Amino acid sequence: MSTINFAAREINCKIVYYGPGMSGKTTNLKHVFSKVPGHLRGEMVSLATEDERTLFFDFLPLDLGTVQGFKTRFHLYTVPGQVFYNASRKLILRGVDGIVFVADSAPNRLRANAESMRNLRENLQEHGIDVRDVPIVLQINKRDLPDALPTAMIRSVIDPRGELQLFEAMSDKGVGVFETLKTVSRLVLERLSQNK
Repeated sequence: MSTINFAAREINCKIVYYGPGMSGKTTNLKHVFSKVPGHLRGEMVSLATEDERTLFFDFLPLDLGTVQGFKTRFHLYTVPGQVFYNASRKLILRGVDGIVFVADSAPNRLRANAESMRNLRENLQEHGIDVRDVPIVLQINKRDLPDALPTAMIRSVIDPRGELQLFEAMSDKGVGVFETLKTVSRLVLERLSQNK
């Protein structure tokens, strides 16, 4: 979970973008990175092997405030989308404070969305984390596809109880990206404040 740097008076929080391959996780991070002023963010790092890629960077938010006098720094990560990189997915989830689940609106990706959410729940469970104990926001991406499935249908497969806050997005155009990030960040900070 979050770590505290007393010398810098910072709380470091980890937000992981999770979802099926090609759903827009990396596009979300690249958009955020391009819009956050350079003095408020670290470098974007891509850990790439022959077949997979993981992106991450950190940023110091402008308007999310402090927790008991400490600045908050958020570290954003993506996981490899393909399920056969599950070991990497599990590793990236270690110490997670908040999750953005990025679902794909394409009709042929409905099953991949469901499998990725099931995989997320299993991996959290392996870390001893109850899915209800970590803030998760659902972003339904690629809403501009001509054959995009209805939001309600996608939600019924991923979040049948309707418990997650939902945002529609077109991450390649920046639509819904910051709304999603601000919400998951706020939920993480609320949880931190409750646990202090």
